[in-house]
Parts: sequence; structure tokens; C-alpha cells
Amino acid sequence: MLLLWITGQKSKMKKLISLFFVLTSYILMGQVQKTDSTQSGIRLKNGIVPFVSYASIAAANVSGGLNQTSKYAGQLYTGLKFDFEKILGWKGTRAKISIINRHGSGLEKEVGSVFEPLNLVGGQNIFLYDLNVEKDFGDKFSLKAGRTTSVDDFSVSKLYYYSLNNTVNGVIRALLLDGLTTTFPFATWGTRLKYKPNAKHQFQLGVYQLGKNVFDDKQNGLDFSLRNSDDLSVFFQYDWFGKVADRNARIYLGSNQVFGSLANFNSDNISDYFIRLYGHIDVELVKGLSSFLTMAYSPHGEIVKLPFQSSIGLNWKGMVKSRPNDRILFFTTVGSFSSEWASLQQNQLSPEVVMEIGYRFQVTNYFVLQPAVQYNIRPGGSGIIANAVIPGIWIEANF
Repeated sequence: MLLLWITGQKSKMKKLISLFFVLTSYILMGQVQKTDSTQSGIRLKNGIVPFVSYASIAAANVSGGLNQTSKYAGQLYTGLKFDFEKILGWKGTRAKISIINRHGSGLEKEVGSVFEPLNLVGGQNIFLYDLNVEKDFGDKFSLKAGRTTSVDDFSVSKLYYYSLNNTVNGVIRALLLDGLTTTFPFATWGTRLKYKPNAKHQFQLGVYQLGKNVFDDKQNGLDFSLRNSDDLSVFFQYDWFGKVADRNARIYLGSNQVFGSLANFNSDNISDYFIRLYGHIDVELVKGLSSFLTMAYSPHGEIVKLPFQSSIGLNWKGMVKSRPNDRILFFTTVGSFSSEWASLQQNQLSPEVVMEIGYRFQVTNYFVLQPAVQYNIRPGGSGIIANAVIPGIWIEANF
């Protein structure tokens, strides 16, 4: 009954979400607390961990593209983590509930790109996001189920989270461009099984609802329906953790398979199956300096506009000795368009390339400031739009 009441009264839910922001802030400020780090936040004695994060990006297209203008986008992300082993004595059981408020707008249309220069754009509204439980079975298996997305567990690396442009940030972007996987902040029903037999190997299998209106930002993350018409996204990923040339490294390989009713660029045709393969390797070249390479490929050019994408990145922490927690960052992404998509544009399309360089000032343990410059080569792939120069700044605080 409560679920029906919430779903049917969106305006009241927005008030409830605002109240949740206030309540979480009160808990953060008023409870007995111990600060562990920026990432772990504040851990209460009763097994509840509240968290609040605010990020904002301001950027301007100062040269090239379709229109020279500036934009701003922001995101407030807050919630509670529950350790049910401490609260109820349920061993190895934890849960999470979270809410997101995204606002502002991006520069994708002004640049003429398929990639958004501000990674905080997509779902500019208030959303209920996490509402899930995870249970460990021994020290090798864990199962998570509830409201979640695939990008919480698949096709991700901590090295991605420093790019202003969404070609890299969060997840290999080609997986998301055509709506064939679930993504933050558009939560859906899903489950993930993880098996980690030892420190070197990890296997994950995830199954996610992919409804036709999963990316409708007017639903506020409250459409809990399961329909016969929903598609199904199935992820599998293998991770290896070890050393390459005696340097710390990680490799993962994965696939996303979608089963359902998938529109082709030729609207008269419908496909019932799709697959995209992806992979990643990162190596710590020297202490503090890590590099990574990603690739994603799909043979289904009739369904996706970007069958191939590859990114490389460098992340150098502590290069400036007087600022050991700062980072110098560099990213380059190339994306190739499908011939089927190009035919709709009535143009020959060449690969689009996005480059970004930035410096991340770790001002305090919980506050960062990151200026960066992006250079977009052949926006949209047509070759008729001038290359774009996009300076920007990212401000983030985590509690």
C-alpha cells in the first residue's frame, strides 16, 4: 500500500525527498561520529553510515562547435548505508538507500558531439536511486538485489572518475549511448552475483530490467513496475588482479547481452538480441602514476550509433612533491560511428575524438577543485563542425 501511495503521488514524494536531505544532514551533524576518510565518510556507532556528496561542473565552449556558450550542472547525492550485522545480527548483510538531485544542463548540443562535456548531465531531476540489500555467503560469494544499475558493478574503474567529459567518467560510455544498459541515476530492478575465489580472480553475473521508460526522468525513480514488454540486460564480467612487469595491474573482460524488442535505425526492423563486448587494462607504471586502456565493440551497427570506442588515460598522483594528494590527469577517447547511423545523417562520418587534460587540487580530505580543458575533434563525426575547445572546472565535496 505504501508503494502504491508513493508511486501515485509524485509531488508529495518530492517533498519527502527534500525532507530526506534535511534529515540526512541532521544525522551527519548531530550524531556521535568518527571520520575515517573522504571515501568512507562518517560511521555511526549503531551501524548506519550517512553520506552526502555535492559536485558541480561549469564549462564553456569557447571555440568551434555549433554555438559558443557556457553551462553549469550540479549533483547532490545523499543516503544511508546500513550494516545489518551490527543492527540486527545478520552476518555479512548490508543495505543502501540513496537519493539524487541533478540540475543544470550540458553542452553536447552546442558542441555537436555525441559525448557530453559535463558528466553530471543526464536525468536532471530528483531520483530515488539505491534501494537494495547485499548478502555475503562465506568469504567468496555475495548477492545484491533491489533497485540498482549495472554501472555500480560492471565496466567501471576508480581511474575513470576524474574526467569532466562523460566519454570516460563512470563507465565505458559506448555501453550507455543507446540506452541498452541501466545507468546512474536511472535505477531499475536488478541482481548481481559475485564470486571471488581468491585475491587474483573475480567473476560477476548481473541481470537487470530494461523497461521502455527506464530513462524517463519524470518518473523520479519511482516506477517499480515489471512489464511483459520490458527488455532484459545480462552482464558477465571477469576481473584479474595481479602484476604486469612487476607492476600492479588489473584486467577485466565483460559482455552486455540484451534480450527483448530492439528498434533498428531502419524503423521497419526489430531485433530481439544484442551484444556488446568490452575490456580494460590498467598498470601502475611507477609509484603514483597509473595508465589505463579501454575498448568496447558491438557487431550490431543497426542498433547502436557507436559500435567501437576506445579510451586511454593517465592518472598521476603526487607528481608535485609539495602536494602529494593532487593529481595530473589526461584522457583521450575515440569513437567510430556505424554505417547504419551515418546513413540516417546523410553524411559520411569519421571517428570523433575527445581529449582532456586537467589538474585535481585535493584542497582538504573532503573538498577538491579540478580545472581542465577538453578538445573535441570532429564533433559528431561529420567533419563540417569545427573542433571545439572547452575549458571547465569541477568542484566536489564529500562527507
